[in-house]
Amino acid sequence: MKERKYNILFGILLVCLLFHLAFKPFQLIKDQELSGYYKIPESIEFNASNYFSGKFRDSLEKTIKYQFGLFPGFTRIHHQIEYSFFNRLHVKDVHIGKDGYLFRYCEKGCITENTYDPVKLDSYLNKYLRLQDSLKAVGKNIVWIIAPDKNIVFSEYLPSDLKHGEKVYGFYWTLQNAFKQKGINFIDFNALAFQEKNKYPFEVFYKGGVHWTNAYATRCFDSVCKYLSENTSIKIKNTISTKQVEHPWGADIDMEEAANLLFPLEQDSLYLSDISSESNSKNKKLLLIGDSFAHMWTWTKYFANCFHPQSEFWYYNREVNTLSNIGKETVNHKKVAKRVKDFDTIIILFNSANAEYLDYGFINDIVK
Repeated sequence: MKERKYNILFGILLVCLLFHLAFKPFQLIKDQELSGYYKIPESIEFNASNYFSGKFRDSLEKTIKYQFGLFPGFTRIHHQIEYSFFNRLHVKDVHIGKDGYLFRYCEKGCITENTYDPVKLDSYLNKYLRLQDSLKAVGKNIVWIIAPDKNIVFSEYLPSDLKHGEKVYGFYWTLQNAFKQKGINFIDFNALAFQEKNKYPFEVFYKGGVHWTNAYATRCFDSVCKYLSENTSIKIKNTISTKQVEHPWGADIDMEEAANLLFPLEQDSLYLSDISSESNSKNKKLLLIGDSFAHMWTWTKYFANCFHPQSEFWYYNREVNTLSNIGKETVNHKKVAKRVKDFDTIIILFNSANAEYLDYGFINDIVK
């Protein structure tokens, strides 16, 4: 009888082992990989030094955990239980708001009453005006665009224990007012999104997204084109098609995907947009400087289809990419002043949450 129990136990353990091997390393059964950022364990060489220091053991434990066949599935089950029953997420700087909305902000400093040093801001704006005037004198253009921030547009859904309102977005409100006082032409999609968040069938932000949705980013791209057509020699006419879909584009729900939940968050409606453009500026070079909100215009090749192939997108004024988001090189800040002479139009696009950093040093690279 005892021997039979041992045989049954051995059989169960063997089945579990074979079931694990069916996932990894043999991959007979495919398990969806986890989303978000996580490090692949580093392989440590087996030698006396690494063994006695504990490095080899730590590496082996992490590798076994990472390679365990059911690890992604069990992780999603654990994360779903934590979310559904304890209102917790395992994503850095992502917080659960009201009605299932997710928000991204760091605990300290991201949502703040702090604002600019008046002298530094005034110096920046004066430099910007000098560049704007010098470009205009030679028939070139520069446009500052503020992309919307979910924490502001949907502030009513922020966690109830977090104070919010105009005061705690000091950098954005100060920059907005300073632009108006200096007479700087700019496009404020943050203010527009606040007015339009219930206007269209598609959402400005999905509950699980940190960036604007594909459909709303397309609507804003068309608005930029109309602004350029009205104020410059650039003429772009767009035809937009929007359709309802069953599954969201991954970029629209980036926070939700990073949370690695078992079940998707509830959404009222899901939409995707596409655009066809007629442009008279395919011989003109565009320089787009911006943050991750610009990706919705580069991944879709919206600007790439309207301007010269040698146009560029400078991500955070650090990485040089094509307008199709193909990486080329890093920005050489010593040569920016010379390099911008090759472009006919400059667009600066940063999300309201990044207002604190202005254009990440672009104007200061040009105007000393």
